[in-house]
Amino acid sequence: MLGLVTKEKMKHYRLKVSIISIPRVYRLIEVSGNITFEDLHDAIFDAFDRYDPHLYSFFITRKDTKNIQTIYRAPEITHPQNTEDFMGVGPPKPSAARTRIGDLDLAAKEVFHYLFDFGDDWWHRIRVEKITDTPDNVRSIGVVKVVGESPEQYPDCDEDDET
Repeated sequence: MLGLVTKEKMKHYRLKVSIISIPRVYRLIEVSGNITFEDLHDAIFDAFDRYDPHLYSFFITRKDTKNIQTIYRAPEITHPQNTEDFMGVGPPKPSAARTRIGDLDLAAKEVFHYLFDFGDDWWHRIRVEKITDTPDNVRSIGVVKVVGESPEQYPDCDEDDET
């Protein structure tokens, strides 16, 4: 009997990343399932023209919600330096550097949330717009559409405050 070699198909995701408090500003980012959430964070960071790094977390709500308690109760994937439970009583949270997008088995139209900068609270909504299968396992990530201007990272920052 001949052994057939089959290639496992790689899922690619088109994600619509919007800033919750700013209407009509979003980025479409396409990612392969083998990139990490840290890679996705880096792409969002660059796509919105940010320059000052901060801690971040992804909350896997799987549906859209505006209820902050619901978001915080969802499974969290976080910055590698933020994996220990804040109060030291819970188990460590999954690291964004080790968790791949494909690990979650996301479905089209599912939504998850991303918080950048735990002080300024830049909340984002990420909607899975489309999922396709490709025959290769090449890691890929890229912005495919930009709508609206990126907001300033520190909009309330006065030039005099910097001195």
